[in-house]
Amino acid sequence: MGQFSEVIKDSNKPRSKKEYSSGSDFIRFTPDHTTIIRVLDETPVISWSHFVPRKHTAFPNANAGKGMSFICPGRDICPICDWNKKQQPADGSKPKNLLNSRKVYTFNILDRTNVVTCPSCGVDHYEKDKSGFTDECVDCSASLADVEAGPRNKIQVFQKGIRVAEQFISFEDEFGDIRSYDIKLDTRGSGDSISTICVPKPPTDLNLEEILGENWQESLYNIKEIVKPMAPEKIEKILGGEDFYTVVKEG
Repeated sequence: MGQFSEVIKDSNKPRSKKEYSSGSDFIRFTPDHTTIIRVLDETPVISWSHFVPRKHTAFPNANAGKGMSFICPGRDICPICDWNKKQQPADGSKPKNLLNSRKVYTFNILDRTNVVTCPSCGVDHYEKDKSGFTDECVDCSASLADVEAGPRNKIQVFQKGIRVAEQFISFEDEFGDIRSYDIKLDTRGSGDSISTICVPKPPTDLNLEEILGENWQESLYNIKEIVKPMAPEKIEKILGGEDFYTVVKEG
């Protein structure tokens, strides 16, 4: 078993009261196209995250009405954990609409998804509805008819929960170091019913210096900094309706 899988397996224990979770450039997953990645980090960073959906009954205006995920700063000081504790019905029945935290795994990846890059403005175009690429740039209207698709090869941040992490464990058990092959991710469904099916591709050597440059490791994101939770008072502001970026700019 590789170190990547060992970290995931060691994390499968009840959350202690002292543990807290995460809050950059995250790769997005959509049913519109298949995503292909190459894991770049030896191990993932583990944290706990609350997702507040749009129009939640308690926080309908969170993040200016857009909703968002919050890295939990710790059960004893987290405004969302505090709200959860207060939802226990007097009759002892199971509370509804709780915003429970979930364990997430965050790490650097190389986005290897095939894209068509506009030669005029540099905008990347993913396959649309899994039916092919557009013939015209959505940004500058330049023709893309003769442009060949190729791997995007951009470093991004990957963050998913235990269901995807367990698939990665099975890949390391069978195929070895997770960094030695690309992984195809097929996203299906939407909302609460969304799921991601992962399929490993045959092992291939990647010359990262050739693809990203000699000092490519300096371009990796500081994952521990990315999943550093916001101060509780900032979380409260966003839950109350202020925009995330406005609160962050306040320092």
